[in-house]
Amino acid sequence: MRRPALTLALAATLLVALTAQSSYEQWHTPEGKGIIGQVIYCSTGKPREAAPCGSLAAPMNILSAPFRRLHSAPIRLKALGTTPKVFPISRPADATTYRVVVPCNVNIRLLGATSANEVLTDDNGVLYLAGTDVTMGTSKPDFIIAKTTAEPTGDCTPEMHYGMGGG
Repeated sequence: MRRPALTLALAATLLVALTAQSSYEQWHTPEGKGIIGQVIYCSTGKPREAAPCGSLAAPMNILSAPFRRLHSAPIRLKALGTTPKVFPISRPADATTYRVVVPCNVNIRLLGATSANEVLTDDNGVLYLAGTDVTMGTSKPDFIIAKTTAEPTGDCTPEMHYGMGGG
C-alpha cells in the first residue's frame, strides 16, 4: 500500500514541476516582442517587461570590437621612470577610445590632462599593469602625464593609439 502512495506522490510532484516549467514567461518589449539574450535591456518596472537601455537624451553607448586606430604612428611615452613626465599629444578629433600597451616590467600611472601644469600623483590618473594592453574611452586630453609606480629594470616606453571601438 505504501508503494502506490509513494509513486502517486512522486508523479504529482513531477506534474507540478513540469507544469511550472511550461508556464515560464519570457521577457518582452512594451510592444510584446520577445527579447534576444545578446541585447542590453533594462527593466521598465512592469512584470517581465524590458526596453533597450538608455534614451535619446541619455543613450547607453556600447563599444564594439575590434579597435580601429585612426593614426598610424604610435604615441610613445619614452623612457618612463618614477618622476612624472609630460607628453604633448595630438589625437584625431573623432577618436572615442585609446589603446595603451605597457611593455614595462612595472606598473604605470597615466593622467590625461588639458594643461601641462596638472600634477600626477599616486592618488589620481589610471593605473595600468605591467605587460598588459588596455582599450579605454578617452576624455580628449591635450597632454598625457605618465610615470612608473616603481623603478623599471629596463626600458619602459608604453605606446598609445587613438581610435574607435575596442574593448
